[in-house]
Amino acid sequence: MWTEPRLAPAAPAAAAASPRRTCWLVTAACAAVALALRGYQLSRPGYLTGVTEYDDGVLFGNALRLVSGVIPYRDFTVVQPPGSMLLMAPVALLAKVTGTGWGLAAARLLTVGADTASVIALSRLVRHRGPVAVLVAGGGYAVDPDAIVAAHTFLLEPWLNLFCLAGALLAFDGDRPAAPRRLAWAGAAFGFAAAVKIWALVPFGLLAAVLAVTSRRSGRPAVVTSRRGCWPALPLAGGAALGLGLPLLPFVILAPGAVARGVVVSQALRDAGGTASPLTRLADLAGLRLLPGGGGPAQRAELLALAAVVAACLAGSVAARRRLTALDAYALAGAAAVTVMFLLPRLYYPHYGAFAGPFLALTAALPLSAALGHPGRRRRLAPLAAALGLVIVAAAAVQLRGESREHGNQAPAVAARLIPAGACVLTNEAAYTVAANRFYSSVPGCPDMVDSFGTLIAMTGGLAGEAPAAVVRPVVQLWQADLRRAQYVWITSGSAGQIPWTSQLSGYLRRNFRLVGLARANWPQSRGPAPGVYRRR
Repeated sequence: MWTEPRLAPAAPAAAAASPRRTCWLVTAACAAVALALRGYQLSRPGYLTGVTEYDDGVLFGNALRLVSGVIPYRDFTVVQPPGSMLLMAPVALLAKVTGTGWGLAAARLLTVGADTASVIALSRLVRHRGPVAVLVAGGGYAVDPDAIVAAHTFLLEPWLNLFCLAGALLAFDGDRPAAPRRLAWAGAAFGFAAAVKIWALVPFGLLAAVLAVTSRRSGRPAVVTSRRGCWPALPLAGGAALGLGLPLLPFVILAPGAVARGVVVSQALRDAGGTASPLTRLADLAGLRLLPGGGGPAQRAELLALAAVVAACLAGSVAARRRLTALDAYALAGAAAVTVMFLLPRLYYPHYGAFAGPFLALTAALPLSAALGHPGRRRRLAPLAAALGLVIVAAAAVQLRGESREHGNQAPAVAARLIPAGACVLTNEAAYTVAANRFYSSVPGCPDMVDSFGTLIAMTGGLAGEAPAAVVRPVVQLWQADLRRAQYVWITSGSAGQIPWTSQLSGYLRRNFRLVGLARANWPQSRGPAPGVYRRR
């Protein structure tokens, strides 16, 4: 049960200024830690201009195609909503001058900035609860391993979090729902977040439910604009419709079937092998991945200890006789829903867990601040704040140690010497051609494919490599047509799961192309042709 908190008597200006100033200082410190960790990660060899991911090449490649006049969904397969393409369209235009490699580097730097901005937004969301809440929420997300992994390049989760947190900031005025105009802007922020990644529909639905229940429990609408009142769901839903509809509508008009197949059907039916057990996923979501002894009993003990701390905070909140506010309910429901959302699918990657980071940080910060009572009692809070600060510093040190061992793939520098500029290059991993400045071609009719794996799952209804031969046949025919038009073929080690290598397709590559560089020795024939750069004979 939650209700609107009673307003406390107005504090003198001098007494209120000190906690606010402290909150700003703590927010700045958390943002500095976040920026330092994410910036240091990009300073590692190959991380700024090399290859570290599959997805970033696809996401930035989609934007590069868009600004070149090639229509996404209609002319090439895209399996994500168009928000990320629109966000990176200015950077893609800049890449026409600087080269696609430096364009991708700029996208990575902007993603670091977006994730650091999420730390600031999260801190501002809880600043009315005092400096300790700001330290736990902002500092916890700043050192979250999954958030740092997601921010190392242009991935969707940092941008998704930024727009969801912007929506939450607009939707809440302290612990209570905000005014109708702000709720409309909050809906617009959540709508655009869904245009970046459809996961945003989960926190948006929870927010609408929390506001509706808050209105019903209070016996009146949570926001009032006239004598008749205004239910909070109306401005929220209207803003969300605009935030999602405006970016999506042009592509739906141009290619309605392709948008539905790529963004909705193929993702909903996507069938991929599991990559982590539920226990490992829980430990990853909880930020325990970097701790030593991360297997079996040790992992269970770490999770139990963390659960005990959270339970103690919740118990302290109840003992303080503080009912759950709308913000408390939103944070708890979001943490539970997102955790379940990541435990159910077969497929899981660490950067997915970044989406749970803000909810888990809020779930820790809000009950703790409620259990401690009034945030202005600095003598009582100082020892705890110092201890929490040491924990965050220690977590940052562990993260820095892990980052110091990382390095990216710098093969694009070698390939740039093998492949002439403007050549028609076909690859199963666009990140390589983007980083090597070989993404664009001056050859008429060069294939427009960007996402080889996305094309496979979209054309097989989400079955990918597990689809029967009759379903995969159109994908094979597409690759045959693209190979006929290519001058160079750049195969990477992951091609077996992205290209349906039939004997006919492999045979055509061997007969018509010659391996000229970046070869991998002792490559098993069962995994398709050997990785490397192939030139047409």
